[in-house]
Amino acid sequence: MLHYFKISKKGIEELIQKPLAPRQRAYHEIMWVQKGGANFLIDGDRFSVQANAFFIFPKDRIHQFLPKQVIEGQVIRFSEDLLDDFPRLLFSKFNHISEIKITDSDNKSLEHLFQSFELEYELHSKSITIINLLKTIICKLDDIKQKQFPCQKTYHYSIDSFDRFQLLLYKHILEHKKVGFYAEKLHVTPRKLGETIKSILNKTTTEVISSRLLIECKRRLIYSNENIAEIAYELGFEDNSYFTKFFKKMTNMTPKEYREQIDIAQ
Repeated sequence: MLHYFKISKKGIEELIQKPLAPRQRAYHEIMWVQKGGANFLIDGDRFSVQANAFFIFPKDRIHQFLPKQVIEGQVIRFSEDLLDDFPRLLFSKFNHISEIKITDSDNKSLEHLFQSFELEYELHSKSITIINLLKTIICKLDDIKQKQFPCQKTYHYSIDSFDRFQLLLYKHILEHKKVGFYAEKLHVTPRKLGETIKSILNKTTTEVISSRLLIECKRRLIYSNENIAEIAYELGFEDNSYFTKFFKKMTNMTPKEYREQIDIAQ
C-alpha cells in the first residue's frame, strides 16, 4: 500500500470542527508540516508539531489528529512490505524520535525529492521508481534525525543495537521490566546498553523501559473499559497498588485521575 496527498485547507477546517476518532493503522505515515502547527494525541500523550518539521507515525500507534489551525503540508502512507531495508529507528515508538526539525538547507533538498515523488506518483504510483524515491526520502530523514541526537557521534552499531532493543521491548515489555533481561538478549553488558540508549534518547535504560511501559498503561486507561485492577494484572504488575505507585511516579497522577482527566478533555 502506498498513498500520497497534500493536506487540504477544506479538510483541515472540517477536522477543526469535528476531529476524527483515535485510530490505529496497519501502515506507517510520514507527515510534513510546512506551514502552521498540528496537535496530536498519541498513545495517551499530547504532542504538538510546528512547521517546518516532519512527524512520523509508526504503524499500530493509536493516534488522533487534533488541528487547531489551518496547516499546509504533505503526507505519505505506506506499508512496510514495500521496503527491503527498514530503518526502525526513525519509526520508533518514542515521540522524542518521531519529530524531525528541518533547516533551510535540508528543506531545499526535501522539496526537490517530494516534487519528484509527487510527479512519479501521479504517473506511475506502483513503479520501482516511486519505491526508490520513498526509500531516498526515508534515508534523508533518517540521516537528518541522527544528527539531532544528543550524542553527535551515534555510530551505526549503536543504532542497530537500539533497533533490536526496541523490538525486544515490543515483544517482552509486559513480562520483563529489568535492564538485565534486555542486555542479555542483546549480548551486551547493562553498561554498554545504557551508553547506547543515552546516545540516542539521553535517558537511562530504566527510564526508557518505564516510558515504554507507560505507553501501554495509558493505552489501556484511555481506549479500554477494563477496570484499573484488570489493567494492572494484564500489564504484569504485582498488584493494583504497585501499578498505581508506578503510574503516579511517572505522571504525578493516579490511573483513576488520569482516566478522568482524559474523559473531560475529550
